[in-house]
Amino acid sequence: MRSFVSAVAVVLAVLLTAIAVPAAWVDMNVVKEDGFVRIAGSLGNDPDFQRRLATAAAANFQSSVDLPEPLKSLAADALGEAASGMQSWSDYPQAWEETARNSHRLNFADANQPEEAVTPTALLLDIGPLVRLIRDHFASSSGIRIEVPAESLVTLGEPSQRQLVERVTAFAPLWWVAALGAVVSALLALVAAQRRSVVLVFLGLGGLALAAVWTAGADLAGGMVGSFSRGDGVADLFKQEFFAAAKAGFGEWITFSAVASGGLVVLGVAAWILGARRRSPSA
Repeated sequence: MRSFVSAVAVVLAVLLTAIAVPAAWVDMNVVKEDGFVRIAGSLGNDPDFQRRLATAAAANFQSSVDLPEPLKSLAADALGEAASGMQSWSDYPQAWEETARNSHRLNFADANQPEEAVTPTALLLDIGPLVRLIRDHFASSSGIRIEVPAESLVTLGEPSQRQLVERVTAFAPLWWVAALGAVVSALLALVAAQRRSVVLVFLGLGGLALAAVWTAGADLAGGMVGSFSRGDGVADLFKQEFFAAAKAGFGEWITFSAVASGGLVVLGVAAWILGARRRSPSA
């Protein structure tokens, strides 16, 4: 009976860990604003993404204002400069961070409001701060300050994907429940086991198996993201680059989990060898 209880507890600990670790990573790095901004911040250093983003911001600026004919040639020069070199401006990093924060609030903050207060919509990227950045540089070069919309939205995904984000926002912060259950199950397995060294070995092997499953799952999710192409250069590139950065960040957690699991296996084998020596007649 003790062996049966210990085996069930090991399986339960592994299954709960399989849920807790990805949910904890998503909560800390995607659902929470600072984590999202940290991951999105790395996108601002990608030259291709910067170029497309600057081009999109320049196009939004041009479409949002109605310039007199004498100013159009001047504006064309300014927009061309913005599209080709906006990422070199000293105030670009701050504008990109504000873009990431605004976009996070659009896609995640409303999911925490009552259902009747949420208007179903697609996933959005707000490049308004970049449009205002172009406006400010245009004003400094021409002396003419033009009002632009407070938001300049780029659609990232369909309403069904927005609904998925809302579910993730609701359930990811509950990762600690699964984590607590995994810890309690592991302790129960150790207490009930006749040979704790065997429990350590199986917990470690389960952790190594989870690392492989998480890696395969991340690769599969990457393929699914690639299939959600909308034909919009900025939107598609943002999704691909953001997921690549997220995958790299979660990969660090997978590596740590694999190393910790390998340590449990080594510890369990060492404990089993020591125990076997103590039980031998020669000892």
